[in-house]
Amino acid sequence: MKKRERLELIKTIVLENAIETQNDLVKLLENEGLKATQATISRDINEIGIVKVPASDGRYIYGLSKEKATQEQDSFRRAENAVKSVSENTAGLEHLLHIDVIPGNSYLIKRFLLERFGQLIFSLIADDDSLLLILKDPKDSEQIRQEIKSLLAD
Repeated sequence: MKKRERLELIKTIVLENAIETQNDLVKLLENEGLKATQATISRDINEIGIVKVPASDGRYIYGLSKEKATQEQDSFRRAENAVKSVSENTAGLEHLLHIDVIPGNSYLIKRFLLERFGQLIFSLIADDDSLLLILKDPKDSEQIRQEIKSLLAD
């Protein structure tokens, strides 16, 4: 597993579980088929911006720092303003989407799409002002298409 994928998996697990210790996180990662040392997980936690936050029952669990959550919201807002159009493939290849963006913003949109839909994406090819999104399964294309179009509607 690549580092980026590992970081995404850690982030997902932390957001979906009440985790009190790094060892608990290591065990959950092992359940997902990822073997990593506690030291590696500790470095990843710092890189992602995961901190201890109070849970509703008074315990402290891992969660995203407010700064990191704010950065992600800012990233979403910038993505909203960068997408110009989404072209659907009409040749029966529903798993392909072409996205036009304001020049210089394709990396931002690529990151946004990978963060939001990484597990559904087979490949994402970007140049300066457009992206070609190739999905693993055509059935997921409508969900992603609607999400991207909602960026344009706001």
